[in-house]
Amino acid sequence: MTGANFLQLILVVLILVALGIPLFSRIPRKRLFKPLDPAEEEFKHLLVRKEEVLLSIKELEFDFKTDKISKADYAALHSKLEQEAMDLLEKIDDLEKRLKKKKKTSAAGTA
Repeated sequence: MTGANFLQLILVVLILVALGIPLFSRIPRKRLFKPLDPAEEEFKHLLVRKEEVLLSIKELEFDFKTDKISKADYAALHSKLEQEAMDLLEKIDDLEKRLKKKKKTSAAGTA
């Protein structure tokens, strides 16, 4: 075996060892992600939906000002969107209160 072949063999072994240690070690691995909390996911969804409804109201007002829809249609759609926005805000407030209570109890439990 020549010197170059011996160096290549040592390099390959070192690479295999460097790659194999993390793969086959018994070191406990940290979780790369935390489990999803359904309440937090619902809260995020409600916030996105609120923004969508508010944007729809703005678009509706623009369409009415540019005479793209009638006054009757505007009134019906505006009241419907306004009611949906109010419902969403109530749900967001309730969920936000529950999440704050949950965080306080979990923080008190770990302290």
